[in-house]
Amino acid sequence: MKNYIVKKERLNDLIENLIKTNEVIAPVAHENFTAFAPLSSPDQIVWGAPQTVIPPKQFLYPQSEDLLAYEFSNDEVKITGLNTVKERILFGVHPCDLNAIGQMDRVWAEKNIDSNYPAKRKAMTLVGVDCLTPCSPEAICLRLGGLDPKGRFDLFLTDIGNSFSAEAATPKGEALIEGAVAAKAADKKKLSAVRKKRNLIFDKKEKKLLPKYQDLPKLMKANVDHPVWEEHGKLCYGCGSCNMVCPTCYCFDVQDYMHVSLVKGVRSRVWDGCMTEEFAKVASGENFREDRSHRLRHRTYRKLNYLFDKWGESFCTGCGRCIKACLTKIVSPLEIANEIYSRKI
Repeated sequence: MKNYIVKKERLNDLIENLIKTNEVIAPVAHENFTAFAPLSSPDQIVWGAPQTVIPPKQFLYPQSEDLLAYEFSNDEVKITGLNTVKERILFGVHPCDLNAIGQMDRVWAEKNIDSNYPAKRKAMTLVGVDCLTPCSPEAICLRLGGLDPKGRFDLFLTDIGNSFSAEAATPKGEALIEGAVAAKAADKKKLSAVRKKRNLIFDKKEKKLLPKYQDLPKLMKANVDHPVWEEHGKLCYGCGSCNMVCPTCYCFDVQDYMHVSLVKGVRSRVWDGCMTEEFAKVASGENFREDRSHRLRHRTYRKLNYLFDKWGESFCTGCGRCIKACLTKIVSPLEIANEIYSRKI
């Protein structure tokens, strides 16, 4: 990791130059919300709050993606891959989303490696930005380990007053700020002070996590039949909004679209979610998670038990999107963990 100092006016010039020769994507304002979109000017960037509605995973595995085209001819099948890969710079990514991308890098590289994701990921440059205040009242990133980006970036910016502290973790990150001044001891001291103040702000504003962070999988395993699942499951509509906005939900459905001639078609991948009724239904009509309470438990267990146990960290990064998107305002994974911990059975 190399530390640099970039004056704020210099950063604007840098971004402006990048836009001329690259596709630079960053959070921009859309009415009363923000969304990742290509920039035409650095002035469009929304720094900090509010958090984008859809996380940046959309650029690595899109909501709908054509995987391949096929055509039948003389008892043979011709298959053509359709992966579209573009060099992109993703700018202004919050730590919770950097952590989510880092987790997805591990997931998509496991066992049967998906060819689309790694190609898109290799072509992407990640520029993160420190959150010095919570991006929404729903944010729980400090409690669930999402506030520290853990080096999962090419370049990471922290506002330290008249300048940005710029931490470069890769050669791609260093290339972005070529010519920047190396951080001095005083700069590093200022950065440390800014982050200490940040942590105090988040600690004061976020709800406490009552169980120990590393004990979350153990807590979940011991409370499969806790009444909390039924109580909150009754409120759930099963709409899947939480799945669609979550940066670490990666389930998908594969669908074939045949041409009317029946000689060619396209295979596509679309986002799917475990909270919807059809997700666990099989061809016979049997549904292995028919009750919404069971689906809520499964989703919570994916974040705080199964994947946590497997990879050693919570797969809820605390961005708060699911809480904000929920139509009936079911409580967050953190609050569910607190309820279970407080009402042991």
